[in-house]
Amino acid sequence: MSSLLAMRGVTVRFGGVVALAEVDLDVALGSITSIIGPNGAGKTTLLGVASGMVQAAAGAVSFLDRDVSAAPAHARGAAGMVRTFQNLEVFSNMTVLENVMTGCHRHVGYGVVDCLLRTGRFRREERRCREHALKRLDFVGLADKAESRAGDLPYGLQRRMEIARAIAADPTLLLLDEPAAGLNTRETQALGELITAIRESQGVTIVLVEHDMDLVMRISDAVMVLKEGRNLAVGPPEAVQKDPEVIKAYLGEDDED
Repeated sequence: MSSLLAMRGVTVRFGGVVALAEVDLDVALGSITSIIGPNGAGKTTLLGVASGMVQAAAGAVSFLDRDVSAAPAHARGAAGMVRTFQNLEVFSNMTVLENVMTGCHRHVGYGVVDCLLRTGRFRREERRCREHALKRLDFVGLADKAESRAGDLPYGLQRRMEIARAIAADPTLLLLDEPAAGLNTRETQALGELITAIRESQGVTIVLVEHDMDLVMRISDAVMVLKEGRNLAVGPPEAVQKDPEVIKAYLGEDDED
């Protein structure tokens, strides 16, 4: 498999703090790649650099064989890179369907004037967007909640709705930042099945930042370990799990987690 996303020598500084130091990452097309590491290792910062929300002091980012190092976040999104966040981003007073429809709007074919005047093109595109969003809700098992107020959903279902909104954008690459945070064991199991289904049936390549090691080891094709902003290990889950340096990082005397 070729690399869909390639990051080389990525370095990020926040004032005098080095958050990432010459980090490399390769994400194979069609894979589920997980990024793990102790707290403060730089995992979310790395996703920020990949998505264009954090500016690197040095290094390069390539997506779809194009250098996007200087591209803003919205340009990377338009190219097919979609991200979720650690903290839920929910429009609480909108319906579940309306929340998911916001993910469709990178594909709509109307402009501001169409929207203001509610032209025929606007109405056609909104119908198409609604139908697409309903399909994504059905895919994640929330079709029956389409007209519910998003803020009234239990936390676990809000997480699922957030993923429906992300895949409504038809991403090529989906960046998931701790999607299992706050979920119970049953919900986490179902989340793993959903992530695998997104890859298998939607053809989406996935990068996952996650603390739940059972989930990571169960669904990942490759795992990269960060420690103190540096590459520590990378490889298949079984190999990484047995790596002495990885074990030391999590269980050793210098444990940061």
